[in-house]
Amino acid sequence: MALAWFVRVSHAALKPSPQSGKATAIRDLLAHDPVCLEIALYLARNSEAADTARGIAEWWIGRNLASTQEALLKLQACGVVQAFAVQDHTFVYAYTKNPNLRQSIARQLRGVLALHPSRGL
Repeated sequence: MALAWFVRVSHAALKPSPQSGKATAIRDLLAHDPVCLEIALYLARNSEAADTARGIAEWWIGRNLASTQEALLKLQACGVVQAFAVQDHTFVYAYTKNPNLRQSIARQLRGVLALHPSRGL
């Protein structure tokens, strides 16, 4: 049985876009990494906030520096946070300025919190 022309033409469009892959990566990260989730929640609620890894660990989420730095690197790799060098080896981290990505992150956070309401405290 032959495929209809519109199925053959649109077959290439059925591949997931890089954006949907990014959304999946963010969702998985937020669902499985509590430190990433806490940072993303903080930024979603305080979208203009920016701080060093130490400041984020101590003031935003009350976690140790090593786990906070690891989470920030993961979030940076997914585009959730941006890093700006301020001194030799010191970076300030801030929420992405991309409005589409912010909307996607907000949806991902709502989905994670719907499954795990206790994490939204």
